[in-house]
Amino acid sequence: MAMSLDQSALAALYRGGYLHDVGKVGIPDSILFKPGKLTAQEWVVMRSHPVRGEEICRHLKSLGPILPIIRHHHERWDGSGYPDGLRGQQIPLLARIVQVADIYDALTNPRPYKQAFSSEEAIGVIEEETARGWRDPEVVAVFLRLPVKGIDRVAQYIRTTHSIMTAMHTSIANLNQIFA
Repeated sequence: MAMSLDQSALAALYRGGYLHDVGKVGIPDSILFKPGKLTAQEWVVMRSHPVRGEEICRHLKSLGPILPIIRHHHERWDGSGYPDGLRGQQIPLLARIVQVADIYDALTNPRPYKQAFSSEEAIGVIEEETARGWRDPEVVAVFLRLPVKGIDRVAQYIRTTHSIMTAMHTSIANLNQIFA
């Protein structure tokens, strides 16, 4: 909304925010939840998730507007991202927006390989990556103008949702063990 996007773009962002990593369903848990650094081979597998996600969603016409978000949320402003090495304005705007929100979320939440960063630390990383040429400076500037309290409220909502998803994942794993 801070970028004055129309309703259809906002709806695509909302849906894309939930589905941008859907391709990770095809990534083995041993890679997704690995507590240490990934090997070069594991990174190749992990980097396949945007294309896998696009392939999963491509067949549903209603998801057409979010396919660019799914495929391009790991591109970098300087062209060093993946899967297609797009740069600058070649990267769809909605993918650039989801990217910044996704990075903030990843940094401010614990992962098997790292502790959660504070809001200030996460913003510092985003600013550093923007200075390196990895992020769209205009999108980041808008993000940085948002009130931190608002961002943190959204992050808290996401953490709650993530907690529910983690519980579901654990339940499914337990069921798999029972029926194996």
